[in-house]
Amino acid sequence: MSQPTIILAMSSYSDFASAIKSHLEYHNFNVTFIDSTSEKLKKQIDANFHYPSLKTHLIHSARKIFLSDYSYKSHLKEQIYNQKLQENIQSTLGNNLYDYTLVIRPDLFSLPTLQLLKNHTKLKFVGYQWNGIKRFPKTLPTVDLFDRFFVFDPTDLNNPEYSQYHLSGISNFYFDMYQPQAVPHTGLIAYFVGLHVDSRIAAIETCANALIQNGVNLNFNIKFRPSEANKAALYSCRQIQFIPENITFENNLQHVNTADILIDIVNPIHNGLSFRIFEALYYQKKLITNNPQIKHYDFYHPNNIFIWKQAEDLEQIANFLKKPLVNIKSDIVQKYSFASWIKHILD
Repeated sequence: MSQPTIILAMSSYSDFASAIKSHLEYHNFNVTFIDSTSEKLKKQIDANFHYPSLKTHLIHSARKIFLSDYSYKSHLKEQIYNQKLQENIQSTLGNNLYDYTLVIRPDLFSLPTLQLLKNHTKLKFVGYQWNGIKRFPKTLPTVDLFDRFFVFDPTDLNNPEYSQYHLSGISNFYFDMYQPQAVPHTGLIAYFVGLHVDSRIAAIETCANALIQNGVNLNFNIKFRPSEANKAALYSCRQIQFIPENITFENNLQHVNTADILIDIVNPIHNGLSFRIFEALYYQKKLITNNPQIKHYDFYHPNNIFIWKQAEDLEQIANFLKKPLVNIKSDIVQKYSFASWIKHILD
């Protein structure tokens, strides 16, 4: 049986790109990867930047002096980046046609770049926005280019502002290439990892303190953007760890395997379900979350998933931890695997 060919176009900022590429290959796809955020290319442009013309230099100077607007130079760099990226993509793809193209975070590509990718696609040109559209409004002008376009936030589907766009809903998934492997340990361990967001501090600390009061060991990890490193002082719980780099995909799975409880603190800018929720389902871990949307999914069971809204709700954690984990039907678990996810979006 011949391998279907697919272009995977997304950012390489985190190693999610490598994980998705590996899983596509695991499921018999021949993958060509296109990076939407090439740091190497950006550094080349920064190092060799010069104004395309005297006119552009004068425009930049005038905007800076009279309007205190320093963005024009960045705008020029973005134009150069998009042009160079298109040239690199054309060189990579040549005259080849691919069965499928999957673009994750299409807002990171210019419209001409997306059109170039579409021109190299035979069967399905598919987009997936795994962040809320409101957070990345540049997504909307790209939607009509795609044969199918998916969003993970259910509120995007019901937003009247987006009614003119052909959006389909789909959740995130768990990576099924790896098998759960329980790691022997003493005591209960709760695992959380996330990027610092100001509005999540209170929820993270409230949850952490409630777990500590119930004798649970914390493995809580917060990553800061370089510009926000000083905000570590805003956290008072001393068992929360601050990490200088993102936890790698492989290390994350090690933490998941070791933990008894996974913690999901929703980002207020969207309502979709995070990858942590599907890891809890696949790895058979208890889940504590403040995302009420989870109650509407077929894998929800109160023995397995504790939903809290206010600090007072966390007083019930002790009872939740005593309840035995309930096995979810295998066909429901399989429904949220990467294999099912990719089969569905490619139709």
